[in-house]
Amino acid sequence: MRSNAGSALASIRSLGAVIWSDTNAFVKIRIAVVLILVVAAAVLTALGPVALKLLVDSFTEPAVVASVGTYLLVALYVLSQWLSRSAGELRGFIYARVERRVFRALSERVFDHLMRLPMRFHFSRRTGALHQALDNGLQGYQLVMHHLVFTVLPVIAELATTVYVLNLLNLPTFLVLFFCALVCYAGAFSYGAAAVVKPAEAASSAAIQATGVIVDNLMNVETIKQCAAEDVVRKKVSEALLRSETEWVGFYKRYAYNGVTVATIFALLLAATVAIASYEVQRGRMTVGEFVLVNAYMLQLVRPIEMMGFAMQALSQGVALLKEMFGLMHETPEVYPSGDCKPIAGVGRLELREISASYRAGRAVLSNVSFTIEGGKTVGIVGASGCGKSTLVRLLTRIVDADSGSILIDGVPITDHPLTALRRAIAVVGQDTALLNGSIRTNILMGRPGASQKEIEQAARAARLHEFIVSLPDGYHTQVGERGVKLSAGERQRLAIARALLKAPLLYVFDEPTSALDAKNERAILQSIIELSASTTTLMIAHRLSTVVHAHEIIVLDQGRVVERGRHEELLMADGQYAALWRAQHPDRMAVAEVT
Repeated sequence: MRSNAGSALASIRSLGAVIWSDTNAFVKIRIAVVLILVVAAAVLTALGPVALKLLVDSFTEPAVVASVGTYLLVALYVLSQWLSRSAGELRGFIYARVERRVFRALSERVFDHLMRLPMRFHFSRRTGALHQALDNGLQGYQLVMHHLVFTVLPVIAELATTVYVLNLLNLPTFLVLFFCALVCYAGAFSYGAAAVVKPAEAASSAAIQATGVIVDNLMNVETIKQCAAEDVVRKKVSEALLRSETEWVGFYKRYAYNGVTVATIFALLLAATVAIASYEVQRGRMTVGEFVLVNAYMLQLVRPIEMMGFAMQALSQGVALLKEMFGLMHETPEVYPSGDCKPIAGVGRLELREISASYRAGRAVLSNVSFTIEGGKTVGIVGASGCGKSTLVRLLTRIVDADSGSILIDGVPITDHPLTALRRAIAVVGQDTALLNGSIRTNILMGRPGASQKEIEQAARAARLHEFIVSLPDGYHTQVGERGVKLSAGERQRLAIARALLKAPLLYVFDEPTSALDAKNERAILQSIIELSASTTTLMIAHRLSTVVHAHEIIVLDQGRVVERGRHEELLMADGQYAALWRAQHPDRMAVAEVT
């Protein structure tokens, strides 16, 4: 239980530190105003029964009426109620502005952190589960902040005011009863808050897993339909949702048990208060006004004490929801420079020295790979699937880092360059082109934000895409859909090429750049790539050998190792693995390919 409490307090402190560091003076000033209004409303609420006592006593004690006046007492009582409620409404209005601003700042911070996490992290996480963890964390933040501001703080202020009044009126018996109530409620709620932590964490985890399964299958709906696997997927989703339902039912059952316990404590304490107060009035040791006051306090304070208890349970739930998000925030991000980043200058000489890489222990993808591309030259990388070709792309842009060895651009290790500068210096056209759900223009503009419309159109023309775009009703403002589903595979790949051309990089990396194109478009795009990369260092990764025959050097990979290297003609004459691959793809010709 202590461990849970300590963890909860640590999470709340972490949340407070994040909020305070991410907010400006606008938010901080308004938070201070909200806290003042919260305390003022709580104190006024606690003083309400005092005004009611004076009013009731005025009916039986003429001296009170003569000195103060019945209607003035009525006015004071009504005024205390109005002020407490008005202060509450005003704090709600001010807090709403603050809460939305903090919510935005926290969302931006978490999203920015997730975007800066290395790809090794993203490789191991489901997108849906990641989204649900973020959503749960933001819900947890709202729960924690709401109950701290609107429950914990006002209840403390109200209880302190009540203790002061009871002590001032010299009612020790009810002061003792009041403290007994606090002890009983504290015991019940502390146990309830501790007991609800594990069910809340289990429910949150089950919800994250269920969302992960749903989103994963929605992202692959086309494949599911092609395999007629709807029933299999539906069963899998149903099982995940059933687990989530079971965990949430267990969580709410724990809440119900706590509620019944609290209600029982309330009934017993109310009975004791009314009985003792009635006895004291009958013996003439209490006035009717004091009877009304102590009963009003018991009824009035039961509500905030219960609220405090349930707030403790809600805080436990909020902390449980925050746990996954804070876990993400503790992941080590990539290091990006602050402010503007100076671009990498040079001729683009690329050198790999004894590079070895793996995604998991004991399974090397690349082993001691070394080669050099002189500035402005083109090198082709070929080999069977799984030989490590695409891993080279990730290493160059530091999506993943090598286990050993070094990569240099113009003699400088890429680890010495800021990530932003490195990735701006390299334009990658991948085999699978995923686009943002936006316009064609927006997706091309990602290559170089701030480029003019003329430059965007020049890049599109070079990628043989401009005529297609202008034929669309919305032209460059045509929406491409989720991951670009409204475009064909070939159109997506040409858009990616346009984006790379707009970037005007130091180094081009083409990873199967024509894999989704028909023969006619492949030849046209390949010719464009050859022309545009004629003076730019280019790494051409291909399974289709016709796309690399023009390269100054071709490197053949097999099981992560360099097994052959040379020009197209030289490799054919060597009659090794490259020649075997060429024969498999061109069984009717063994002549040297020419690209015109």
